[in-house]
Amino acid sequence: MKTKINKEKKISTVLLSYHLSPDSVNKLLEIAKVIFVKNKTNLINIGDVNQNCYFILEGGFVARSFYFDSQKIAATNFFLNDYFPFMGSLDSFLTGVKTKTELIAVKNSLVLAFHKSEIEKLMVEKQDISMFYLRMMTEILGNETELKTVLIGSSKKDIYDYLIEKCNPVIKNVPAKYIAEFMGISAEWYSKLKKR
Repeated sequence: MKTKINKEKKISTVLLSYHLSPDSVNKLLEIAKVIFVKNKTNLINIGDVNQNCYFILEGGFVARSFYFDSQKIAATNFFLNDYFPFMGSLDSFLTGVKTKTELIAVKNSLVLAFHKSEIEKLMVEKQDISMFYLRMMTEILGNETELKTVLIGSSKKDIYDYLIEKCNPVIKNVPAKYIAEFMGISAEWYSKLKKR
């Protein structure tokens, strides 16, 4: 019982840090689904229709997506509680189609799931919830755009340097195989790059 109370207090404290009123935090917690995801398991699978956006309280995830003719899958994004804690499968979330993205936990993780229709109802009632939702969407889109921009036209060394400088939590917390996959290189090449 004490653990549950401590967890609820931690969740409330984290949400309050996003300039939400106590009343808005309570309303969000009423609609939020708290999900524990074990390391190396999927929160979202390719082919799911997923209308949730997620806020990571603990842990982290790698997004892996199908490319081009759906023959190649690769890491496309990283989300950690201390590095871009907002995530979702935007293709499915925004349009209601089956997603081409999977979200895999890279460590034991705890997330809040907000269903699109429920959070949109609260946005009408509460301006601070509207701002919170806007921040979630802006961060999800901004992070995705920034990482794709880095990948286009950058050398592998430049991509690695960017990850070291701007995405250090990713380097520290995400398994090397996913970082190599994101960069489009083998795990061996990535290992050599790290030693330089």
